[in-house]
Amino acid sequence: MSFRFLLAGGLSFAVDFAALYLLHGVAGVWLPLATATAFTVAFFVNFALNRTWVFQATGGAGRHLFRYTCLVAANLAVTVALVAALTALGTPYLIAKACCTGTLFIANYFVSKKWIYA
Repeated sequence: MSFRFLLAGGLSFAVDFAALYLLHGVAGVWLPLATATAFTVAFFVNFALNRTWVFQATGGAGRHLFRYTCLVAANLAVTVALVAALTALGTPYLIAKACCTGTLFIANYFVSKKWIYA
């Protein structure tokens, strides 16, 4: 796995985590909406870093964006459902978010390398 992918993912996770905390923990936004919004903010950070820095993709930006959007849509559905399910079981929301993100991180590398930016 690429060190750059790890760094880009770490930065995106930090943006996502901070936005979730600010939206839900500070502003009191409903958890599923806060989770989806934070995830969407991190989308822009992650796509830009992965396309330009990690995979150094050229050409086909529209195709990359479409494929990346498909991956993010799947990740969003899994993230919202899993965070809600884990919090319903008593897991603190930030820990639930961290567990979900860690699991998806590994799968996302291979999908990015083999399909999105190939």
